[in-house]
Amino acid sequence: MNYSDFLIVTDVDGTLMRAELGISEKNLAAIRAFTEKGGGFTVATGREINVTKELLEGVPITAPSIHINGGYIYDWERQEILEPHYMPRDFSEKVRLLLDRYPGIDCHFATHRAVNLLTSGDMIRRYLPDREFYSCGFGDIPELVYKYIMTCPPEEMPEIRAFAEEIVGNEADVLQSSPFFLELLPVGISKGKALRRVCELTGRSIRNCAAVGDYENDLEMIRTAGIGAAPENAIPAVKEAADYLLAPCEKDAIAELINILEERYIR
Repeated sequence: MNYSDFLIVTDVDGTLMRAELGISEKNLAAIRAFTEKGGGFTVATGREINVTKELLEGVPITAPSIHINGGYIYDWERQEILEPHYMPRDFSEKVRLLLDRYPGIDCHFATHRAVNLLTSGDMIRRYLPDREFYSCGFGDIPELVYKYIMTCPPEEMPEIRAFAEEIVGNEADVLQSSPFFLELLPVGISKGKALRRVCELTGRSIRNCAAVGDYENDLEMIRTAGIGAAPENAIPAVKEAADYLLAPCEKDAIAELINILEERYIR
């Protein structure tokens, strides 16, 4: 197989980088060398495109990227969102029920242009102290919302998740994307499904796709790809699903994955 046959799709936070640290020089050098030889590289993230572009400045993205955990695909060449999926238009009432039951948690939601905060922000700023949010009330929620994200104390997450699953029923999917983020997503979307579509768009076989991630929202993607990998800091279920266990995120996990591909797959 040649470099051009392969596509690497990586989660961003906790896999490719830590947002507060940026991407390591070793990871960046390895990605640049891989893409210069014809290899494909892109990301699959829960973040929307504007923040992703800020985080990945200088990183060569050579294939459509996956956002909102499969909520849409972004074509970097055409600068266009492809195949977007939205929450039900009356879903905010479910969110209100959740916040009434747990008033100490925070809630924000993602749209085309911004990340909007419905609550005080006290909880979320423990984890994202430098992030700018737009304040918004329930009456200002637009019709087209990609997802709602609850910021919860990790020790209360099981209880809050169980209640969220009870009240949303079959109107949304409930997914944990970090120890403190609980996401309410359109039914049926996933990084795994979006990965198949990216492979179709780039003309590559899913067998030659290497997917790497660290949390629950990465599981289907890792199982779908022909080559699945996880950094050492991944949760146990993700490591069990992976074909390869890599170094921790901070120790250049993506550079290690590229080395594995070059040693074992690319000729």
